[in-house]
Amino acid sequence: MLTLARAVAITLLLPAAAVAETLTVDEFRRELVGLPLCGTPMTGPLAGKSLCTVHLPDGTAILAGSGLLVRGVWDVEDGHICRRNAHEPPERRRCVDYERSDAEHYHNSDGVEFCLGPCPVAAAAPSTAAAPASPAASAEAASAAPPAAGAESPKP
Repeated sequence: MLTLARAVAITLLLPAAAVAETLTVDEFRRELVGLPLCGTPMTGPLAGKSLCTVHLPDGTAILAGSGLLVRGVWDVEDGHICRRNAHEPPERRRCVDYERSDAEHYHNSDGVEFCLGPCPVAAAAPSTAAAPASPAASAEAASAAPPAAGAESPKP
C-alpha cells in the first residue's frame, strides 16, 4: 500500500499534465496570424495530403499544398475563428476554437492537430498506418478539397 509521503513524492516526480486552454482572439492574432498552420488531415477528402493554412491580418486566408490552392476569408464571431471560401456566402462559415498543445503545436475544437509549418517529417508523418495531423481546423481538412456531390466546397 502506498503511504501518503510516497504518493506525494511520486506525484512530484511526474511531469505536470499540460492543461490546454482555448486561445483568446487576441492570442490567436498574436500567435497564429501570418504563420503557416500545417499538417496532414486524418480524415475527409484530403486525408494524407500535406497542407498549410495562413490566416492573414487583412482577414483573408490561403490553404495550399498537395497541388491545391484555395483562397478564403476569416473573421471572428463570439470569440471563435470562422472561415469560408472567398466565393461562399457568410452563412457557409465554419467556426472553431484553437488550443495550444505545446510551443509549436496547436489543435482546434474539432480535435485537429497542426504545427507551425512547415512541420518536421516526424511530426507530419507518424509511422503508423493512420494519417497524421491536419492543418488549422477540420474545416480545412474536411472541406478543403473540391466538393463532392452535395458536399461543402474548400475552406481555407
